[in-house]
Amino acid sequence: MTLARPQSEPKVDLEPLLYRIHASTDSNGDWSEVLELVRERLAGRLATLSRHHFASGHGSIICEVPANPRFRSEYAQYASRNPWFLSSEAFAPGRVMTGNELLSNRNLVKTDFYRGVLRPHGLFHWLSGVAARRGQLIYYIGVHRGQEDAAYGEREKTVFRAVLAHLSLALENRWRLRQSADLAKLMIGVVDRHPHLSLLVDADGHIVHCNRSAAARSVTRAGLCIEGGRLAAGASMDRAALADAIREVAQAASGDGNSARTLALSVPDARHPAVVSVQSAGQVFRLETGEVDELVLVTVRSSDCEHDLHSCSFVKQFGLSPAQARVGVMIVSGHSLADTARRLHVSDNTARSHLKQIFQKTNTHGQRELVHLHARICGNGD
Repeated sequence: MTLARPQSEPKVDLEPLLYRIHASTDSNGDWSEVLELVRERLAGRLATLSRHHFASGHGSIICEVPANPRFRSEYAQYASRNPWFLSSEAFAPGRVMTGNELLSNRNLVKTDFYRGVLRPHGLFHWLSGVAARRGQLIYYIGVHRGQEDAAYGEREKTVFRAVLAHLSLALENRWRLRQSADLAKLMIGVVDRHPHLSLLVDADGHIVHCNRSAAARSVTRAGLCIEGGRLAAGASMDRAALADAIREVAQAASGDGNSARTLALSVPDARHPAVVSVQSAGQVFRLETGEVDELVLVTVRSSDCEHDLHSCSFVKQFGLSPAQARVGVMIVSGHSLADTARRLHVSDNTARSHLKQIFQKTNTHGQRELVHLHARICGNGD
């Protein structure tokens, strides 16, 4: 490793450094450039971003400049014997300190950490700042000088203290961005693995995301179409109903009202209509508009998808008989009572009687309410 000898005075022009610190907030950004600027400002030989856990004694270097894989490995190996971390009390967030404040240089040279890590790499003096703390876990920036170099003093501590708050904020922002990105990726993965066609749209039907099922099959098989990036019903007679349902759910969600709708869409050349569930998905900031929009999740059970009565949560929860379950499935799938009776080969009165019993067991008062209840309990996965 080629080591730069420190200059007599640390640089104090902080503008380029502060710019790079906040530019590195990107969760995928590289902190090497930031550490290089910190090393230059503090006339150090090596700068590191590291973490240490006091309870376990585990520690590791996240990034170091100049890059030195051997030093990184040895530092982690000797982390539990690092004499600078014998006590956690000194490592308060935002504190800047020198290694000599934690352990005298006379005692440092007697330690295994010095003999096994510092001396082989020509390092001795240490200046550190605690960027963040989570219980027994700390994240810190460290800058090292050699034994023949001048020790760190108050001037260097003052310069370091001026940038440490910016380093801490950049780290916190990066972690939040990464957490949000990871959570968004996870949730999109859940939607993508959904077996039925699912789309995230805004109140005007503009599509934000389509799951794999939507990409793998034509949306026309679900009674839908996409025109100019907007979701619409395939049949002209259903378009107003779908657009109204999406808009009403988005508006109701913003006002904490009822935010779920279910409707049946006509599908050309299909035996059954497609059952569409429209539910609130939550708010999201949109770069395109610069505003927070309510998103709606539109999920579709295809007209050719059979409903398994034996595993249906709705049937189990309300204890529907097999005959009642068959009638109920037909109704929530968008069939009329007359069509249900014809397809099940029963009289209209028998179908009507079963439906009345379903209303009683589910405490619903109409087919629309029954469809909404079924959608809330089963979703589109049963």
